Amino acid sequence: MPSYSYGQQQHHPYPPTSPPLPQPLFQHPQLGGAFSASPFKCGPLLRFQNLDNNQGLWIGSVLVVSNPETFGQPPPVLTWSDGRSSSPPITAENIDMYRQSVFWRFPLVIPQDPYGTKKITYSINNGQSYGFFVAGVPETFRWMFFSCNGFSSAVDSVAMGGPNPLWNDMMAKHAANPYHVMIGGGDQLYCDSLLNEPEMMEWLGLGTTEERERVNCGERWTTSIEQYYFNRYSLWFSRGTYGQALAAIPSINMWDDHDTIDGYGAYPESMQKSSTFAKIGETSRRFYLLFQHHTTHNLAQSHGLFSSGVGYNILASLGPKISILALDARSERTKYMVCSDATYNWAFDMMRGIPPGTGHLLVLLGVPIAYPRLVFAENLMGSVGSVLGSISGAAKVVNKLNGEPELLDDLNDHWTAKSHKPERKIFLTRLQNFANERRIRVTFISGDVHCAGVGRFSAKISPPERDPQLMYQIISSAIVNEPPPEGVIRLLHFQDKVHILDGRVKTYEDMHPMFANDVDGKPLQMDKLLPRRNYSHGFFNASTGGLEISIFAENVRGGPENAPGGDRGTVPYSIHVPRLEL
Repeated sequence: MPSYSYGQQQHHPYPPTSPPLPQPLFQHPQLGGAFSASPFKCGPLLRFQNLDNNQGLWIGSVLVVSNPETFGQPPPVLTWSDGRSSSPPITAENIDMYRQSVFWRFPLVIPQDPYGTKKITYSINNGQSYGFFVAGVPETFRWMFFSCNGFSSAVDSVAMGGPNPLWNDMMAKHAANPYHVMIGGGDQLYCDSLLNEPEMMEWLGLGTTEERERVNCGERWTTSIEQYYFNRYSLWFSRGTYGQALAAIPSINMWDDHDTIDGYGAYPESMQKSSTFAKIGETSRRFYLLFQHHTTHNLAQSHGLFSSGVGYNILASLGPKISILALDARSERTKYMVCSDATYNWAFDMMRGIPPGTGHLLVLLGVPIAYPRLVFAENLMGSVGSVLGSISGAAKVVNKLNGEPELLDDLNDHWTAKSHKPERKIFLTRLQNFANERRIRVTFISGDVHCAGVGRFSAKISPPERDPQLMYQIISSAIVNEPPPEGVIRLLHFQDKVHILDGRVKTYEDMHPMFANDVDGKPLQMDKLLPRRNYSHGFFNASTGGLEISIFAENVRGGPENAPGGDRGTVPYSIHVPRLEL
């Protein structure tokens, strides 16, 4: 098991081009000699790894991806300052390369201020200056959470106002009261358009699902897949307000299906293990680790990820009162399993290292663990899949990968799918036991479903501070993608009811009536799920010992991006998560 250290502290689409970084002449501190620093293909990207609470150290990294024309030049150099002292030059590490574009990683270890937050300014090759904020030793992090940061293929992104409005809103809040970390809950980018590449169209053009599963993914198709993911990440992570946020707020990320391809992990085993699908998974994992975690498979453990052999999980301290567990619920996923027993056991072993005094554990799961059931739809789609595939004109409702109903992979993805319910019950019971034994309030944060909501588990013990089974599920999705139509929301409300979990003790599960009014102030009858783009943030309330969490829902849109009134801000919906007292 890798060593793991906590501490004791408290408290229309993107513009066509990104503004280029300056290109100064600079002296390489080790090698000397002046040369021109070309703009980077992507970056800088900030990552938060963990705190060394024993020594009061913030640990993270910065990643840049060089343009091929700079290949062979000396490694770039980063310097940072907190306004009182400056770092010695930090020379980048070459952790990987793709076609002469080098992935340069700068390790950062920054002493925390003994009193409060401090701003760190940094620059690379004496170029543009960037800034981010490091919490002080007695402070617990202010965090923001987002998911579904891209558009599905059928969405009119221009009519939606483009990808920037909610990122603009978030960055305005960051400027007023800085966030210490930005948590990506999955689908940090959408890679479904891979299937529109000519080589993938050739694969899809094969006559039957069986032929697609049997054919070998040759060199030409492999090259196409690699080029797609590299270019997709390089573009999406360097454009628009999201690109600015990645350079200004350290990230913790966990992937979901669209970071690979829609429904990845929920397809039949024969498709998942086919040559081409396996290459898609392998390639997307490589670039996911590089762009989102600044690491590789071989380096992942030394860069703060833990694994039982498959997948990459995170346990990190967000200061003296909050820790976060991010489970990789995608790498091991099949139609019949979300995570392996080995991964759960490893995670709970790691959680023993959460220090005394921690009052809250955030559990990040890409797909909500508390959500209205759609078992009847699952049964229906499972039974009519072969029929739909044979009906003329049914292509729009049939998945082009394997001929099953288009929504079946989404239904199979849910924790409440029939095949995942036993695993879900065991996981929830283990978390209940952990909360009770360690006196830690567990709160889930998830995305995926393109609407806002709050699920709730409770033993109905009063006051709620005495109920270790009380676990809220914050659902914040999507920050960019289109919300579902009203009919879907109505169906989900119709299906919502109180469920009983016979876990540690009898536990009641339901959706919390969070949304009495819409963003325009009009009363809502469907008050449990809000179909508007959104993101959330949270912070520790030292006065109550609880968490204050707000979901910011997009206001009534005024028109396409760049049109007058096209960016109208957000309306907050807030909930208090009480401390646990036993």
